[in-house]
Amino acid sequence: MSSSSPLTVPSIDEVYAAQVRLQGIINRTPLLKLNYDIPGMEIYLKCEQFQPISTFKLRAAANAVQILSPEEKQNGVVTASAGNMAQGLAWIARKENLKCQVLVPDTANEIKVKAIERLGGEVTRCSFEQWWQAIVTHQCPMLDGHFVHPVCDRNVMAGNGTIALEILDELPDCDAILVPYGGGALITGIASVAKHLKPSIDILACEIETAAPLAAAFHHNQITKIPMEKSWVDGIGSSSVLDEMWPLVKTYVDHSIVVSLKETARALKILIERNHFICEGASATTIAAALWHYMNYVQNGKASSSRKDSLKQFKVVAVLSGAGIDNETIIKCLNETL
Repeated sequence: MSSSSPLTVPSIDEVYAAQVRLQGIINRTPLLKLNYDIPGMEIYLKCEQFQPISTFKLRAAANAVQILSPEEKQNGVVTASAGNMAQGLAWIARKENLKCQVLVPDTANEIKVKAIERLGGEVTRCSFEQWWQAIVTHQCPMLDGHFVHPVCDRNVMAGNGTIALEILDELPDCDAILVPYGGGALITGIASVAKHLKPSIDILACEIETAAPLAAAFHHNQITKIPMEKSWVDGIGSSSVLDEMWPLVKTYVDHSIVVSLKETARALKILIERNHFICEGASATTIAAALWHYMNYVQNGKASSSRKDSLKQFKVVAVLSGAGIDNETIIKCLNETL
């Protein structure tokens, strides 16, 4: 069960410590321009698909595991994950000779499930409702081992926060960072660092129209349960914002941009054709948000006051969270049949 004390974001010192801890384990991923012209804006891509497991989650999992005591590691590690966190945990567990067990929902992408197994993770499948219960309660009674929560864990967020250290080191005049919104650990980790180092920066969540609980929560100023539909954009979206994460996201996240499935497919096609990169649908939501929504956000006066009247080019970073996508979906995307 989760602790009774409120969850807080990691301190900047914890993130710097995570950066040191992760040296030699993760890749410092490239920050590259999207080869697509948009008047008044430059879009940069933080390419987390170039991690050893093709997802940012290695940062989170490796930091969370390395900080555990020998006693906590004794029976191995357990998580509940739709794919990316499980891959990260399986990778670092194999490196440290630990058993890794994963509770996976029946909505999970098969490419990601196979990757978990290839990395040595033991997969237990369950319904989405059972999986979500493990997320909410921080417990997985059917599996034995130390439970590493994929979201509500300061060490997970600190690992994710190292992404922001790299972005602002390379692009200190960045105006906004766009982040896929799943459970909230990625965006809160990034925001905790970015807002500390550059308070004027905008941190924007990107959600898909079929499952956008954060936009609903912002609209109603409280956690709101929504209906969700399964789509080819997996790994983000749920029926509601997690209770523990809501105080953090409403404090550190400036806005949620909801994109359509068609916009996401078009953005992915542009990425493949212009930059010759492959990424998953969740990643493409950030590109879609940058291409077709960010300037509206600026023009509506919602962007940081220090920049909204500037004549300079806006510089925004789209975080590409991973590359867990199957060939059939890529082909449909290129053929514009998604």
